[in-house]
Amino acid sequence: MSASTLEPPAPEAPERSSRAWQVAVAVAAVLAVAAGVLWLTTLLSPDRRLAEVRDDVLVSARQSAISLNTLDWHDVDGGLDRWQSVSTGAVLDEFTQNRRQYAQFVAQARRTTTATVPDAAVSELDERAGVARVLVGVDVQVTPDGGQPIPTRQRLQLEMTRTDSGWKVSKLAPVRDPGTAGS
Repeated sequence: MSASTLEPPAPEAPERSSRAWQVAVAVAAVLAVAAGVLWLTTLLSPDRRLAEVRDDVLVSARQSAISLNTLDWHDVDGGLDRWQSVSTGAVLDEFTQNRRQYAQFVAQARRTTTATVPDAAVSELDERAGVARVLVGVDVQVTPDGGQPIPTRQRLQLEMTRTDSGWKVSKLAPVRDPGTAGS
């Protein structure tokens, strides 16, 4: 036997390894493209856009309900300015036309109100028209000058309208309990 016949054949591992590597790179590339397409589809999805608008409306409605129900008789003008800043349309017109009467009433009542919104939900949204309806639960602490806070709870329906400066209250109405309609 000669030395040349005892040598093992050349290994095929590098070729197989190279082929496996190429397959792995190709699979990774396909997965990356698929993930990119999925991300882009989600980003541009009308459902995602609608959800973002709904969230914007909800944030604005919550803050508006707080602004409309928080008023300190020591700073009536600041409170009424906030009322006007979150309003548009007929609601803004009402606040503007009757501002002096509201200021007198608040100053005479000598009360401070502080609102929180424990719950709110968008009940209707027409993004194209720029109008939404939001149901809002509002807890208000009414504190008479020198007195103890009195907790109150109310539910409101706000109509929110999209403006150049964001979503604002264009209509508001109390939501009554069905059992108290005749009371």
